[in-house]
Amino acid sequence: MADRGSAPTKKQMDFIEKLRNASTEREEAVLKFLKSKDKGNIGELTVPETSELIDKLKAIKVEGENLSAGFATGKQIGFLTNLQDTEERRSKARDFLKEHRKTSVNELSINEASELIDNLMTMPKGDRLDASELAPTTKQLKFIQNLQKTPNGSGISSSYLKKLRKAQLEELTRKEASELIELLKTSPQ
Repeated sequence: MADRGSAPTKKQMDFIEKLRNASTEREEAVLKFLKSKDKGNIGELTVPETSELIDKLKAIKVEGENLSAGFATGKQIGFLTNLQDTEERRSKARDFLKEHRKTSVNELSINEASELIDNLMTMPKGDRLDASELAPTTKQLKFIQNLQKTPNGSGISSSYLKKLRKAQLEELTRKEASELIELLKTSPQ
């Protein structure tokens, strides 16, 4: 059974509910996904499984859904994460999300993500935050998710997140993500 530290976050759960309620096709996709993972409900999924489910649901187009050409791509989300390298840019991104009634860059449409990228790109570089303050890169998150598939990987990640009092991988800093990667790489298999 998954450790509580690796359970989906409230934001992820709410986002899945929003997506699944938009169509019966998405609802069926959720049920099929849960069955394939031998889980009874979304709360039993791990963070990586939850991310995988969100990606699958986002890929299912729903007629009449106002997504302005679909959800932001993984590349856009990764770029937005990297662009938030100063406190001013982070603040601008938070304000943009609030203005568009979104809680995460994952909820942005392609057009909204492009607009936010343009807004952040026009801002001066300023004093860059150091790695202890930046969000982890998409590459780091994917690498951690792959390393979690090893026999001890999930447990090591869960323990590390608990130690830092963080609920999900996305809450780590780049420095913490690097430390977790090293822990996972050096753990006995």
